[in-house]
Amino acid sequence: MDKPIPTPPPRRTMSPYVGKALWRTGLVVLVMLISSYILNNNLLGPFSAFIKGPQGASLDRLARVVHRWGSPVPVRDFPLVVLLELEQQSITQLSPGSNVFHRGQLARITRKILGYQPKGIFLDFDLRYPSNEGGVRSAGDQQLLALFREVRTPLLLPDPVALGQPLSRLNPFLHTVQAQVFYDSDGQTRKIPRPRPGQPLAASLGLYCLGLGIDLRDGHRCQQSVAPGNPRSDGKRIVYREIRRFAANATGSQLWPNLVVISGLDFLNDGLVQSEATQGALFLVGRTYPQADDVHFTAMGPVQGIDIHANALLTLATYRSFSETLGWGPVLLVVPLVVFVALWLTYSITDGWLRASRFQGFAQALIETAVAAWFLFFAGVLILQYTGHFLDYLYPIVAFQMGALLLKLFAGGKKDENKASDKGQEVADKLKEVVQGTGDG
Repeated sequence: MDKPIPTPPPRRTMSPYVGKALWRTGLVVLVMLISSYILNNNLLGPFSAFIKGPQGASLDRLARVVHRWGSPVPVRDFPLVVLLELEQQSITQLSPGSNVFHRGQLARITRKILGYQPKGIFLDFDLRYPSNEGGVRSAGDQQLLALFREVRTPLLLPDPVALGQPLSRLNPFLHTVQAQVFYDSDGQTRKIPRPRPGQPLAASLGLYCLGLGIDLRDGHRCQQSVAPGNPRSDGKRIVYREIRRFAANATGSQLWPNLVVISGLDFLNDGLVQSEATQGALFLVGRTYPQADDVHFTAMGPVQGIDIHANALLTLATYRSFSETLGWGPVLLVVPLVVFVALWLTYSITDGWLRASRFQGFAQALIETAVAAWFLFFAGVLILQYTGHFLDYLYPIVAFQMGALLLKLFAGGKKDENKASDKGQEVADKLKEVVQGTGDG
């Protein structure tokens, strides 16, 4: 008796939804690569603005989400950052009736800061000219000038001149930094200016280098302390977080875990405890009253200049990299994975549950874009929160739509080709019938 021939196990075939999603994901990546090459090399000329323009707005949406989220801790043992603000009460009591903050009180505050042995101090004040008209120095000016001559801690100022004296003549520990904020074409402040040869460092970058123990006189080393990223970019985008102010008797934590905010008056009244954490801190000193004097527009609304510098410094301290977008390696991993999952879910719905529905085509087009956009948006939020990089979630959607258009054009061409082939075959068959009928007659 012959033994029955065993039937081979059925071959496992890839799910049609998976295969379709893989094919279209590959097309999206290809379109992204081609369009990125065109944009990076400015092959579209002025028309590049139609694609680059919406990028700032899409990245602002990601920034608004993390604006009220707690930040990760700094990536290395970075010193504490103390934001010493001169708000309304401090201005009223320390410098009443004067538009220029009393220079003697500023000297008093700075001298007390020196007791904490800081790694660096940034004074965000216009100190180019004496307090009195005609270039006459007041007693407070003389106190501040004497402090500038004797200080042995790196002190950052926004101008190359202090009280009529060039910083280079006063003290080698005085450094000029760039305190002006960087504006994009729409008037928004989004970036830390990239270091340029022969130009002062941004205040935040100078403080960041001091926090790493880098001497600012070694400008080359300081510039190289941050990953260069794309050399064509204007700078690194700032990850803004809300800087909280608490009432005198209230306590709370900052969203930047490495930040302490204290008023000038509280500081002079020993409000900042001498401790291991505060010793060797970085200090930023600036006015926050009146607010209209130094306010700038951001995606989060109006922000004080000193708050922008603090956010910029803590962005560098937490995330370090100067690249404003993801590198090609992560992009080619993150974007294809997210797009694939979105498309696989979409085709599981449209080609599965809605297969017999007359709305299948409309639902597929709608769900594809919506699911991919939401997945990419949340991926961009998480990437920004934990790495500080920005993923332009709209850019893959544009590439996705272009890829879908190419597929439709290709499919339409194939249909026309098939129709023409069928029509030609039909004509040939009829001609054949006529010829055979003529022969029989």
